[in-house]
Amino acid sequence: MRINKVLVFLVILSILTTVFVYNSLPEKIATNFNFNGEINDYSHRASVFITAILPLIIYILMTILPKIDPKKNSYLKHKKAYNIAKYFTVLFIIAVHWMIILYSLGFNINIGVFVRLFIGIMFIVIGNYMGQIRHNYFFGIRTPWTLANEIVWKKTHRVASFSFMISGIIFIASVFLNGVATVIAFVAAMVVAMLYPIIYSYVEYKKISKA
Repeated sequence: MRINKVLVFLVILSILTTVFVYNSLPEKIATNFNFNGEINDYSHRASVFITAILPLIIYILMTILPKIDPKKNSYLKHKKAYNIAKYFTVLFIIAVHWMIILYSLGFNINIGVFVRLFIGIMFIVIGNYMGQIRHNYFFGIRTPWTLANEIVWKKTHRVASFSFMISGIIFIASVFLNGVATVIAFVAAMVVAMLYPIIYSYVEYKKISKA
């Protein structure tokens, strides 16, 4: 897959800008937040370099994986879906990184709301392309049953397309919730997006095995 110059530029720009603002950060910065955006933990400001470099590592990894996958030809068929997932993943990490920096610099930012909103949008967008994902070993709903049978793979990803979009809507709706309701919404969204497709793939595999 080709190198995305815009994405690489943003990653490098984020790293260089982090170096530039580093001395302006307090010694301890908030690095862990709960669902409501409340601080759970602090770390030394040097930890920002970890989150600054992480997008680059993820980008390199997601660029290499299609080349070493035994089913590398599948990536030609779901190239658009894979690229969108790559862009959203890298941009999400960059965005969270800068939310932490801006929060540490005194800006009034609710990171919990931002994360839920971004994940919701990401799930809806990726859900639209989920049905295009072809059989491979790194990308998509990889369970023992989808990997063992391409029919199960296709059916599971068609179902996952809808479950991801529903999950995305739940994430976005959770922006208007607080407290325990936020946690319940998060758990519900993850069950719909992750657990349901896994159970579905198992059930479908058993049906085909008995046929």
